[in-house]
Amino acid sequence: MNIYIVKIKDKYFKRLIKYNINIKKIKKINDYYLLYLDDFGYKKILQFQKIYEIEFIDYKGLIKYKNIFKNNIIFFIMFMFGIIYIIFLSNIIFDIEIKTNNQSIEKLVRKELNKYNINLFKFVKSFEEKEKIKKKILNSNKDNLEWLEITRYGSRYIVNVEERIIKMIESDNIPCDIVAKKNAIILEIVAKNGSIVKKLNDYVKKGDIIVTGNITHKDEIVDQVKADATIYGETWYKVHISYPISFYEKSYTSKKTKRLTFQLFNKKIIIGKTFNDEEIKATTIVKSRFLPVKFNLESVQEMVLIDDLYTVDEAYEEGLKLAGEKLLSSLDKDSKILGQKKLKIIVNNSTIDMDIFFKVYENITEIKRIEE
Repeated sequence: MNIYIVKIKDKYFKRLIKYNINIKKIKKINDYYLLYLDDFGYKKILQFQKIYEIEFIDYKGLIKYKNIFKNNIIFFIMFMFGIIYIIFLSNIIFDIEIKTNNQSIEKLVRKELNKYNINLFKFVKSFEEKEKIKKKILNSNKDNLEWLEITRYGSRYIVNVEERIIKMIESDNIPCDIVAKKNAIILEIVAKNGSIVKKLNDYVKKGDIIVTGNITHKDEIVDQVKADATIYGETWYKVHISYPISFYEKSYTSKKTKRLTFQLFNKKIIIGKTFNDEEIKATTIVKSRFLPVKFNLESVQEMVLIDDLYTVDEAYEEGLKLAGEKLLSSLDKDSKILGQKKLKIIVNNSTIDMDIFFKVYENITEIKRIEE
């Protein structure tokens, strides 16, 4: 509702009352009155403005802000263009720093970044685009790059890169055996060179020779070569895991965004993307000293809130899955779980503690030089 505040002298006030003007509020100050009127009352009192020396003082309500906006429309338009320009500039790449001491690697990475339009004075990429580009660069340069990370700091990209160094374990001319890297049961032997001395399903201890570089004839060594083979075996692990039965968890996804917000009183207008659950870090760009108006630039990250209650069986299954993931993350990428068995389970008030036995299929190959 719009409220109009007018001022009238004491001597005229009693004459004005007889016209039945709808007055919302009356305030007496010294020898005059302040009258608070709605739209209808204000229009009616304008008829007596000159007769009773009625003076307009102020507005309240929406009309006040409409008039402020109308009287300062050029300022607001220029301000909005300024904000848009700042946002535009903040999404332009002004610097790319590649952190490596190898100049050839730096040139390679810069060339790859140019290929995907990550270059000076180009628009920054979204997180999803950046991750896809990173994977493509690594996949197309497997022999040169071990690891790559592209991090954005405002209008600047920092590219951390690690060169792949292929280590030659031994010269091709030096005789070697293939031995077991750990205790295991042999499941698969892929031999390209050398003599196989163990069979499938044989139990071997760490250091036992599986494929030798010694070439024998009638129990005599007639030659020595470098054995070349890949051995896979069944190995064993015990993993301890503690998993919550009842818990509240807050985690973050990889989705991030920046957005502009305009706040008038308690009403907030969002210009940009929103998430169902999000964490917000706001920076005030402009705040009026005279109006309840504020412009914020918000950095937003999507959250996942989990408030759940597991049964013991459900907690066991989730804990078993987590234990398997934990184990495989510490092994070679071609390893896999062949089976598992629970050894011990203790149910507490809020957690379930488990010891799990795992049978694992993994590469147990190790090269050992044949001593003369």
